[in-house]
Amino acid sequence: MLPQIKTILYTTALGSHTRTVFRYAVGLAQQHNARIVLLHVVEPLNNSVRFLMESYLSLEKARELDQEATHGILEKFHKRLEAFCAEELGATLAQTAIISEIRVVSGVPYEVILHEADRCEADLIIMGTHTGGARRIDFLGSTTRRLTLLSKRPVLIVPVSDSSSNEWPEPLI
Repeated sequence: MLPQIKTILYTTALGSHTRTVFRYAVGLAQQHNARIVLLHVVEPLNNSVRFLMESYLSLEKARELDQEATHGILEKFHKRLEAFCAEELGATLAQTAIISEIRVVSGVPYEVILHEADRCEADLIIMGTHTGGARRIDFLGSTTRRLTLLSKRPVLIVPVSDSSSNEWPEPLI
């Protein structure tokens, strides 16, 4: 007996392959009558940038500026994802039941994805990765590698070649 899929966590880096992988996630959700939680993770400023900011500004002002910038970026990406979903689905989020939530969170990508999968009780995590051509063996990025090693949930990796086509790619097994 196959496990039931009721909640899919679709995580995207908003790259060129976003549409292909999103369509794959939507197709699976429709087949299983599942809902999708869409997640985008914004990485925090790296230590070099923080050090530079703190060199020119007080620690308090640097932290305030970092928080304001992060909040603005999170809001901007959230609106971008809402518009993307409306364009792809032909309906607003309020008009469709397939997307239950859009989450834009700041943090280390694999840690946030694992946390959000637990939070929404995802039955499946879907993400894309570039294949980079036939000769490339190390096609999995560091986030994908960590997720496949650390996740307690199934992770479906949808390979997408750099020459994007409208065909649905075969999932990696």
